[in-house]
Amino acid sequence: MIRRSSRNGGVNGDTNDGVWQKHMDLTGEILEHATTHFDSAGVAVDSGGVILVLGLESTRERNLDRMTLRDGRMRLHGWTDHVKPKMMALMDFIEARGFSAEPLGWWGYPSGGTINLKRWAVMAGLGYQGKNTVLLDPRVGHRIRLAGMWTDAPLTPTGPGKYEYREHPLCHSCNICIDACPVEGLLEPYRLLDPARCLVNIESPLVRNRLGTCREACRINCPVGGE
Repeated sequence: MIRRSSRNGGVNGDTNDGVWQKHMDLTGEILEHATTHFDSAGVAVDSGGVILVLGLESTRERNLDRMTLRDGRMRLHGWTDHVKPKMMALMDFIEARGFSAEPLGWWGYPSGGTINLKRWAVMAGLGYQGKNTVLLDPRVGHRIRLAGMWTDAPLTPTGPGKYEYREHPLCHSCNICIDACPVEGLLEPYRLLDPARCLVNIESPLVRNRLGTCREACRINCPVGGE
């Protein structure tokens, strides 16, 4: 993680402060551009590198969950139609400034649970997870969808910089998602006991046929954010 040096460091301190300010300016420039394409954007940094976490609301007109099953594989039509062009535009913007950028997974969609973008989003300050572990956006609640992009641009973190567990104030005593989860024994408040059993992370066509039930339980029935 980039850390700011003391202003009392003489010449070296002034030099480091100048570098820090350049990083801050670059971060602001890239995030400003990112939010012309996405509803929210943040930066998380750890030993693995710098990741841009991007949020986009899924609506009836812009259904990011639209997908079909063909030849045993899921085709992410909504993601391809709406997220891919935005990711490409942001990558072009970053690369035009002399840095590399690469989307996670399929244009920012890391399938199979290989990367936990919800945790990265919390680290980047985009929100906190609800009882169903789904990130709840302060404005649109459960309708936010997350995409991720690696970059070697020297960006500064926008959130707490570490994953913080906390009870979400919007959840209160609501247990709709826990009671409705179709996988018995999977979900406790704010915790998936075995993420590999979550239907979202299973590629089997038979399991994917139950995914609508999963989404209704985890997202559609959630009152946070409304419709």
